[in-house]
Amino acid sequence: MMSRSNYSIGRNTVTALILAGLILNFSACDPVMEPTEIPVGVILPLSGTLGPLAQSVMNGMDLALEEINARESFRIRFIVEDGKSNVDSALAAYSRLADQHKVPAIIGPASSTETERAIPLINNKKIATLSATAARSGLGTQSEFLFLSSLSVGRTVPEGVRISKKHLGYKSVATLVNKVDAFSNSSNDFITQELGTHSDVTIVHAASYRLPQGESFGDITAQLTAIQNAVPTPDAIFLSALPEGRIGTLIAAHRLGLRIPFIVNFISIEAIHAVNEAEPGAAEGTITFQVWLPNSVVAESREFVDNYRSKFGEEPGDFAARGYAAVTILGEALNRVSTYDATSIRDALADIRDFPSIFGPFSFDENGDAVTSPVIARVQNNKFEVLD
Repeated sequence: MMSRSNYSIGRNTVTALILAGLILNFSACDPVMEPTEIPVGVILPLSGTLGPLAQSVMNGMDLALEEINARESFRIRFIVEDGKSNVDSALAAYSRLADQHKVPAIIGPASSTETERAIPLINNKKIATLSATAARSGLGTQSEFLFLSSLSVGRTVPEGVRISKKHLGYKSVATLVNKVDAFSNSSNDFITQELGTHSDVTIVHAASYRLPQGESFGDITAQLTAIQNAVPTPDAIFLSALPEGRIGTLIAAHRLGLRIPFIVNFISIEAIHAVNEAEPGAAEGTITFQVWLPNSVVAESREFVDNYRSKFGEEPGDFAARGYAAVTILGEALNRVSTYDATSIRDALADIRDFPSIFGPFSFDENGDAVTSPVIARVQNNKFEVLD
């Protein structure tokens, strides 16, 4: 027969086991804490003339999204709006993201013209806004909620002129600009200003055309012929244009027999391939000022290129890289905040210094402009080769 003391011990043990079981049972029933989901608006010109390039940006963004959501305690959910390659649609998309979806952050708009026109909305809605591809200098000075993750022309042009002059040795140059585009005008202004600091360089002809964003490239034979007939003959042509203008100009110039090297701010490898496919050899020798190249030796860039190839089966271009970089930079800001409201995200973006991005060490200056090192390259055999 069990003694009183043994029975007491046994009863206590049974009770403890029952309680433990109940605790485990209740614990098992507790809901699993889901990561906080942060809605982020995206405005890209997925249709229209800029559609193919926008898809490259989106691919880079999607890759960064997967990586961030796999490792962080929060989850980003994109709400994507089509800017349709025109300013009015991009502005309408911004308003929908702000008013209907109430997002605390937006990646976009895409072009400098769209971004400039959106500044009153940005200031009114007070949403942390990060453009992955706008590059006009001075945009960030107009809104404390606006940031550019790609280099502005004010940061690419001085180094680009120095290195291109070193390699081409030009004394006489021409300029060609799309006069109705914010990026193109900013690029041309900085090029003209920078060339003016070199006493041995003369702009012998300044040409322009008018191509509103979203319209098809037209005939610029007259402008190219005037450059070709300039006296003295230019040693180089500085082109400031939107993507379709860059492609169209190089093709038209080659077909006209113009064999003067072009220097084109931010021309992409996708554009180079398109030019050489349409008019073999037309892009050879073109020099660009860029924020990133596929053959970058930066460790983060090499990893990005490998992961992009694995996911999409092709090498990324600079538009994909700029999309990827924008999301990783925003992800870093989100990782630093305790509440995911627009003001907290804005403050976290403003504080980013020496972030290890695919561009190399990345910071924002006091105006929300990207600070990183530009890359100067020349097209050889349908690829970019870095110049220094």
